[in-house]
Amino acid sequence: MTEAEGKKRSVELNADAELYAAEQSAKARRVQADAEAYATQVVAVAIQENGLEAAQYQVALKQVEALNALGNGTGKSTIVLPANAIEAFGDAFKMLRGKV
Repeated sequence: MTEAEGKKRSVELNADAELYAAEQSAKARRVQADAEAYATQVVAVAIQENGLEAAQYQVALKQVEALNALGNGTGKSTIVLPANAIEAFGDAFKMLRGKV
């Protein structure tokens, strides 16, 4: 094989690798979108079957998890929260206490 043919083959292989990577990335995005759609549907069914409290409970749970994650982070000395965040977290803890 000549040097020119080797370079040509190298370019072809690189193009194939880039195409494969793009296809895999697209598949991953589709799987992620399907999972998000499923999660949204589950929440919608829970709200329909159990009322708005189901959604409020999930939001409260996520708020508590987020605050916990912030507190456990390393190198974080200042946390900026919206003005109503403390009230929202307080409501979240009340809901969790009542549901758990």
